[in-house]
Amino acid sequence: MFVMDINFFIKSFISSNSYLEQFNVLKSSAVKEEYLSVLIYLCFATFLGLLIISLSYFLVTQSPETEKLSTYECGFDPYGDTRDQFNIRFYIIAILFVLFDIEIIFLLPWCVSLSQLDLLGFWSMVEFLAELGIGFIYVWCVGAVEWS
Repeated sequence: MFVMDINFFIKSFISSNSYLEQFNVLKSSAVKEEYLSVLIYLCFATFLGLLIISLSYFLVTQSPETEKLSTYECGFDPYGDTRDQFNIRFYIIAILFVLFDIEIIFLLPWCVSLSQLDLLGFWSMVEFLAELGIGFIYVWCVGAVEWS
């Protein structure tokens, strides 16, 4: 609702001829008008964000206490040091998950438009799936997913 009101304000602000003639912009095409509306919207959003951040900084009293600076463990007292090192395999598995997940996301547009593709589109995706399978087999053979 708020975004619609801002868009209406921007379009009504831009469409006034006196503004356009005064600043000598947007006389040639409607594309520039769309860019100007986006620019005005971004300036307004940036101004509003900076205003909210600065108001929260100046209006809130800062009171650093030991409880506020300590680690929160779901209501329990923290046990152990929070700077313990994790096993590197957690990171490797997380990176592999992200990589294969992003590659799988490429399948969705292909599945949606499969009936409209020709043989080149079909075989390029088959080649992509083959590369994905080869990458998975390589990761499996190297032992990156084994936890021993």
